[in-house]
Amino acid sequence: MVLRTVGLGLVAGLALAGAVLAQTPPPAAAGPKLAAPKVYPAPGVYPTTESVTLFAPEPGAVVRYTLDGSQPTESSSAFDPSQVLFLGGVYDGDRGLKAGYTLRAVTTAPGRAPSDVANFQYVIDRRDRQAYISEEILPGVRMIRDSDNDKMFLIQGSKRVALIDSGMGRGDLPAYLSAFTGGLPIDVIFTHSHGDHIGQSDQLIGLGPVYIGEPDVPAATRLLKSRGVSDAVIAERLKGLKDGARFDLGDRSLVVYALPGHTPGSIVILDEKTGNLFTGDSFGSNSPTIPDAFWLHTSTAPLDEYMAAIKSARAKLKGRVKRVLSGHNDRPLDGETYLNNLETALQTAVDKGDAALIPSYRPPGFYQVMVGDRFTDPDWVAVNVNKAKYLRTAPAQNSALVTFGLEGAALDKPFTPGVTDYAAKPAKGPVRIAPLAVASAARSVTVNGKPVARGASVPLARGAKARIVVTSPDGSSSTAYRLTVGR
Repeated sequence: MVLRTVGLGLVAGLALAGAVLAQTPPPAAAGPKLAAPKVYPAPGVYPTTESVTLFAPEPGAVVRYTLDGSQPTESSSAFDPSQVLFLGGVYDGDRGLKAGYTLRAVTTAPGRAPSDVANFQYVIDRRDRQAYISEEILPGVRMIRDSDNDKMFLIQGSKRVALIDSGMGRGDLPAYLSAFTGGLPIDVIFTHSHGDHIGQSDQLIGLGPVYIGEPDVPAATRLLKSRGVSDAVIAERLKGLKDGARFDLGDRSLVVYALPGHTPGSIVILDEKTGNLFTGDSFGSNSPTIPDAFWLHTSTAPLDEYMAAIKSARAKLKGRVKRVLSGHNDRPLDGETYLNNLETALQTAVDKGDAALIPSYRPPGFYQVMVGDRFTDPDWVAVNVNKAKYLRTAPAQNSALVTFGLEGAALDKPFTPGVTDYAAKPAKGPVRIAPLAVASAARSVTVNGKPVARGASVPLARGAKARIVVTSPDGSSSTAYRLTVGR
């Protein structure tokens, strides 16, 4: 490794113990000296590009900073609290380097003496692109990281192992995996088709079949062909997955649930034995230091369509999710807490519209809705939205239904807010319908002309027809959904 220094005062062997304060004289006739700024995350060594947030100690104060080694003054760049500073990792070809950064910051305010200068020292220590590291983070679950810190999960069964996602490193991944599989066959499952999740699929398809959500097969095919994998091998070994697909590993079973949104074929995978849910980017990630978010800003679909998908998936998961293991978090998230926060964020965005949005930290230039404090809450949520497309209509005029529960029968197709006609095939026992949620704070919901509270259960006879009418908060519009129950 080579230490590349950015800014002054950082050299090899530097002790990264935190901020070091250097005195700077206050201007003449100034008021009391301000306290020095604080920083998040703590100074130290990080494996990939990192982001830094600076905090002013008092309301109305401004933090000014430099990254070029110079002393900050009242004319230096002002830190924007709605954004972050990125400290980039450095490569020499495929070889990872150490990049050193000295961030100097001072607090300023009119009529006050500026604070002492705080020096925050960081090193971004990139792994070589061919390198992998791993650890067993839960019993039978090994988290593997590539040089960009993308996550893959190796799940150990008694008869087979499963690899979920592949990152996009450049090393010999099959050889690395062989040290942990005990010679058992591998089922390779991709949560979706983005390059940081299928980037090594060309290596893995040589081991046998690889699986991905059916709508993402074309995108995976394009990547494999670009890597020189033949049409014959792709046709034989790239397999599309449907909702409900199951992988038997011997002493544990993995079940696939479709969750379109981030990509058309995004899936999540539940280990029924442990309650571990492997989600890729399907529920987003909330890494606090990047900071990360659920990327939906490229989607042109209204946000309530994803809300329908997540509510449908959670109804099937039936509260069994103990932990969420995403493609970018360094630690498991509390399953139900995180998912509840995600639903709250989505509902808030649809209920309040642009009033709920803040500038996105990453990538800048977009907008997001956030629930929780990323500095203190490990299960906080942020969702980037496509500001031009995320609302079906203005919140006050929204009369779309997000989903409805159906007991004793199954819909003929997945529910989506923009489709109004459905049929249901009954199973044994009584059939009941329960309007679970609307996409805005609706003025009213009726079933066959009778008002129904959110979550209320309504019995339906076999052969019956139900007309569910949602009226918008301002009363200006309504949408009728029709359900026919078979006999």
